[in-house]
Amino acid sequence: MRPSSLGQYLHAETVPSHQEQQPEASARLDRQVCYLCRSLLILAGVVVSCQDITPDQWGELQLLCTQLDRHISTHIRESPQAMYWTKLKDLATQTYVRWQELLAHCQPQAQSFSAKDG
Repeated sequence: MRPSSLGQYLHAETVPSHQEQQPEASARLDRQVCYLCRSLLILAGVVVSCQDITPDQWGELQLLCTQLDRHISTHIRESPQAMYWTKLKDLATQTYVRWQELLAHCQPQAQSFSAKDG
């Protein structure tokens, strides 16, 4: 879901290699990348929030939070001309906070070995 990876993929799919990318096409591609990132983030948020987190899934959600922070929150370039990126970054931050709260609430408990001693 890294924006730069999606941009490279979409660029390769839509623009033949011998053509230079014009500013309008570049702006359109930029909006498409942002829209895809937003859609994937919303979908991931819905999937995560509609199920109970098992101890096995806890580690996976923790990894997903790390990836979200690394690839979305820190690599999005914000600018007054492209407010859609700012909105995506806000959504990523809100999702990250919700997932961190879910992780804290569903944190796997350490097994108590003293209960087995008795």
